[in-house]
Amino acid sequence: PGAGKVLQVVSTTKTDTFSTTVSGASPTTITGLTATITPSSTSSKILVMPNLNIGSASDNHIILTLFRETTAIGIGDTAGNRPRGSFTGSNHTVGGSYTWNMQTASFNFLDTPSSTSSLSYSIKVGGNGTISTYINRSGRDRDATNEDGRYASTITLMEISA
Repeated sequence: PGAGKVLQVVSTTKTDTFSTTVSGASPTTITGLTATITPSSTSSKILVMPNLNIGSASDNHIILTLFRETTAIGIGDTAGNRPRGSFTGSNHTVGGSYTWNMQTASFNFLDTPSSTSSLSYSIKVGGNGTISTYINRSGRDRDATNEDGRYASTITLMEISA
């Protein structure tokens, strides 16, 4: 096929919830949100497109890191003691801590794995370290009509020909 053609698409949707209280320096993998693809050529590129719905127990700087197998990819440069991540889902509210607040965090990264082996892509989440972070639900999570909803998050992979 010609260069730039989509050869295959793989997507995983997470509809249940996930919660964690970890630091940016020691993130944890979001369970149930891993997508696996086997490239047809070592010259193929993989377009990775995560989309997450995030809540928090309070104001929280949420660090999201994309992984190919055990390797962090698409991360920022080293700068002192600052944790490195691929994208953020910071949950900040002006004038108070509104635990019903939700953020959507999306990221696109074109990976060049140079492999024809099965590859798993996942996302690890970290934050301030003392504040709980939630996927697909708010921090408040009130069970009432017209209150706090439940959401879905996805990770989509596209193999692109070179």
